[in-house]
Amino acid sequence: MCGRFSAAFDYSSLAEQYQAQRAPNLPKSSWNIAPGATIAIIAQDRNGIRHLNPARWGLIPSWSVSDHLDYPTHNARVETALTKRTYADAARCQRAIIPASGYYEWTKDHRPFYFQSPDESPLAIAGLYSWWREDEHSPWLLTATILTTQAEGEAALVHERMPLLITEANADEWLDPGLDGSDVFPRAMDLGRKSSARLVQHQVAPLEGDGPQLTDDISLRL
Repeated sequence: MCGRFSAAFDYSSLAEQYQAQRAPNLPKSSWNIAPGATIAIIAQDRNGIRHLNPARWGLIPSWSVSDHLDYPTHNARVETALTKRTYADAARCQRAIIPASGYYEWTKDHRPFYFQSPDESPLAIAGLYSWWREDEHSPWLLTATILTTQAEGEAALVHERMPLLITEANADEWLDPGLDGSDVFPRAMDLGRKSSARLVQHQVAPLEGDGPQLTDDISLRL
């Protein structure tokens, strides 16, 4: 699973990297992002234009009568996203990239670990998005979920699940709404698991408050 992550980067550089139009009201930097918070996502519309938009972390399918479900939707298993009703529509053609500086996972005895790229470059986490509104007179709400996959390598020593990563090799096809998810998911799962093997991890202190100190390696503290 992925229940917390950090996102602290330059949105202008991120928009340039993905050739995306930057929307206003993107969230401020945070090192303790929880489900329900506003996050940044990158998605591509039917005209081939990419957008860097704010979204609520916790997907609400368009058919839902309420924006509060009886079950959590901040994570979705990539293995079943195409068949589960909550995520199926989004998995087919509403895929996104959720940029993150790193993410946290907890061991069974509740010790938190922080995962990040060796060079601290932003991670491209696979996500799904959905637009929801209460009725035809209400404003649209953009919502999103993080896709998780089976943890492998050293990551599996911390937790059995991990976020699925998107690579430069498959970012274009992942974001392309003209490609059906059934054709895109297998390659994404293969490349994502291999990409996760390059991540580095370290134990951190229990998450309290916010700030870059939350990602500090506790073994390096005096």
